[in-house]
Amino acid sequence: MSDTSSIAPDPVSRFFDNYLKCLINASIPEKQGRWYVKRVEAFIKTQNGHKIKGLSGSDIDRYFEMIGRQNHLAGWQFHQCIDAIRILYCDLLKIQACQDAINPAP
Repeated sequence: MSDTSSIAPDPVSRFFDNYLKCLINASIPEKQGRWYVKRVEAFIKTQNGHKIKGLSGSDIDRYFEMIGRQNHLAGWQFHQCIDAIRILYCDLLKIQACQDAINPAP
């Protein structure tokens, strides 16, 4: 019998485990956190295999424009998408642009 506890989780599972930790740190309730994960999954799916860490601010803006035009989301849901992706980039991926926005140069 093999010891399955020594098998490392796959990268996708590890990614979302880390994202869930960011949600907890951001005080997002568990019920809402499930929706945040769905928002991030939808965002990643629309990137057609491009690495999300390499996307530009314009790429992200285009995504928000696209989902905003579809009219499938209520205003609060759209804001939830923005917050979910903000946490993804600023808290999980720690993209420099987020840090620059928080601490602008003098």
